[in-house]
Amino acid sequence: MIADDEKIERKGITALLQMENYDFEILEAVNGKDALRQIKEKKTDILLSDIRMPFMDGLELAREVRKLDPDMAIVIFSGFSDFNYAKEAIRNGVQEYILKPVNPQEFSDTMKKVMKYLDEKNETEELLQKNQDFLEQYFLLKYIRSGKTEVIREAMEVLDVSWWKTVGRMISIEASDSFFENYAGDFEKMLTEELQLPLHYLNVLSGSSLLFFDRSVKVDYHILAKHIHEFVQKSCGAEIYVAVSSMLEGEQAIPEGTKELESLMENRYYRPDQWIFMPDSNWENRENYELPLEMIEKMEEDIRLHDITHLWEHFRRFVECKEQGARFSYIYMNFACTNLVKNMYADMEYPIEKYTDVIEKLFRVENIQEVVEILEQTIHIFETTLFSSQSSSRSEVEKVKSYIYAHYQEDISLEFLGKAVYLSPGYMSYIFKKETGEGISQFIRKFRLEKAKELLCTTNKKIVQICTETGFTNASYFCKSFREFYGCSPEKFRRTEGKKEAV
Repeated sequence: MIADDEKIERKGITALLQMENYDFEILEAVNGKDALRQIKEKKTDILLSDIRMPFMDGLELAREVRKLDPDMAIVIFSGFSDFNYAKEAIRNGVQEYILKPVNPQEFSDTMKKVMKYLDEKNETEELLQKNQDFLEQYFLLKYIRSGKTEVIREAMEVLDVSWWKTVGRMISIEASDSFFENYAGDFEKMLTEELQLPLHYLNVLSGSSLLFFDRSVKVDYHILAKHIHEFVQKSCGAEIYVAVSSMLEGEQAIPEGTKELESLMENRYYRPDQWIFMPDSNWENRENYELPLEMIEKMEEDIRLHDITHLWEHFRRFVECKEQGARFSYIYMNFACTNLVKNMYADMEYPIEKYTDVIEKLFRVENIQEVVEILEQTIHIFETTLFSSQSSSRSEVEKVKSYIYAHYQEDISLEFLGKAVYLSPGYMSYIFKKETGEGISQFIRKFRLEKAKELLCTTNKKIVQICTETGFTNASYFCKSFREFYGCSPEKFRRTEGKKEAV
């Protein structure tokens, strides 16, 4: 912005600026008042102003500009050599004070200083923004993992996390390999530009990321999920799975939304032909006799796949159908539930004479409630039988852990890990989480970071070398993961905490 009441002076400054070969957009104002009005309307980086102008002089303009933007670069021109003007200008945050007539070389030197100041300011702002982004990711991950409301209070002390309260939907994106580690920070930018929707992005693991959408975003989330899948397939040549949460209410629902997404994403092991997973259809949009039939079909599939998690989920939804007064044939439901019971006992290899009395009882019951109770009892028996040998489950989990301990430096996919220990990925994931309380991917990441911490404390190896030796393929991603997990960079940890732990 050039502010001067003399047109010839404004044109002279414009000519000098054009000689500097900077890519400026130049605005002009005939006095301080006019300049202030334009600055309020359009972001301005540099103000070049005369001292003496009608309505509002240059010093008053500088004072008002400082209120709007404390960091704007301000250069004052004056035909007066009075030192008092210079002192007043400096008190108002003016970077440079040039006497008229302007010397071209002096002007050129001044602009170099101004541009250096702006470059340093931008670098500082970028650094602060990166630090803010890191802190937000650190607290968000901590909140998702713990579910503790005190994490919200901790975050609010240093950040503006008000957007957590307005989250309406979450989307999980998972890849079968280290997709996000390979793409580092580029994927967030690519996806944001493609979707053209306001969202918040969080990378959770090397193969998993979360998207957060405000409740005000009104889209068909099934179509959006398909769009994301097709975009990644086309742009990155990768196959990903996409899961969409139910509608969330408030920041307290975020950890539960994450658990729901994890449950939905487990379907990838049982339904390999699907890429998009969403909550079951809304009750109000379906005929109330359709959902009970659908839940029966899903339970049949769950029994076949030994998918206890979803078996209980679909049983619960079946009960909700009944409690909400769904219309269905009692005779048919009795028949369907009897088949479910038979299937479970057959799968457990019970001799038919051992459960004949249960079947006979089902034929004698007079209402659907009794049918539901028998079905529930049988599911309990089915679950207990599948996992009756806790030592066996623990043995299989220990096999998985032992393999991870021995091969953490390598690329370990769940599918490959399952083959290595002779377990299906779905069953392996289920028993591992049931036994340890955390997913296999989280366990691998945590173990790798613990090994990295150990190497930082006990060796002088370079960060890049530690990254490679702990199974990470991307140094910047490794540093980002370390900061998110331990709250500081590997370098800082080595300088501070590492020395303490070594002692």
